[in-house]
Amino acid sequence: MSQKSIFLSHIHEEQEIALYIKQAIEDEFGGFVDVFVSSDGTSIPAGTNFLQKIENGLINCVGAIYLISPKSVNKNWINFELGAIWIRNAINVRNGDIEIPTLPICHSGMDPSRLPMPLCSLNAVRANEPAGLSFALKSLQAAVGGRGSLKTDINALIGKISIFENNYTKNYNIIKALKLMGLNENDIERIRSEVKLASSLPNKPQNFCFQSIIVDQHLSDDLIFLSKNELNGILFLDLKGVAMAFVGNRPRNGPEFEIKFAFSAFAEAISQKK
Repeated sequence: MSQKSIFLSHIHEEQEIALYIKQAIEDEFGGFVDVFVSSDGTSIPAGTNFLQKIENGLINCVGAIYLISPKSVNKNWINFELGAIWIRNAINVRNGDIEIPTLPICHSGMDPSRLPMPLCSLNAVRANEPAGLSFALKSLQAAVGGRGSLKTDINALIGKISIFENNYTKNYNIIKALKLMGLNENDIERIRSEVKLASSLPNKPQNFCFQSIIVDQHLSDDLIFLSKNELNGILFLDLKGVAMAFVGNRPRNGPEFEIKFAFSAFAEAISQKK
């Protein structure tokens, strides 16, 4: 009897959490279930047809997991892979066959209540909640013909996921803050070079500063929210007043901030391309 397979859909930046969940599933089912993860280095061996391997994974799987974050939710590959299982399920229902469990797992700030159609019509769970992960594993257990109590240490798995989420959202939100300040990809690449140089100095700076940044009025609330919530203790805003400047040929009128980032956290984030 051939191994049963679970298809795990993710974007490359979220490979780490995909590998945690892959390992947990394969350990849970004692090696008689494979988890297809395109970036794990084994599901798609070197020299093989990448697209054909993904097609085979989608055609042959008995269950599918979709890792959904604010960044991955609208990615083409995620939606393409969801569509493939969606059609398989529609055909199964028409033919009287069993449905394939299709499980969105929300992480890194994505909540099931904010999922767009058609994801919101599925029974999504949160990656950092024991009941949600247990439910997902139980659904997969039924799909592969298993039974009995789960042996996975759910709390240990959530601990790993939470560390990933903390680092991932911090990095993502620092890049978001830079873009709210009006910086583009070229600016961010230049800053990466500056931070790399500063990181190599024997006496590293305590803060990375942006002096006299004028932010459009409607963007200031977003920056303030980031500084008080997602980047509390990392992003510091000092309101200097309201000012006007010209950016290119465009006037910019809004709050003028002195903006500082804690250097160590900033360097960690800016070094990773998100």
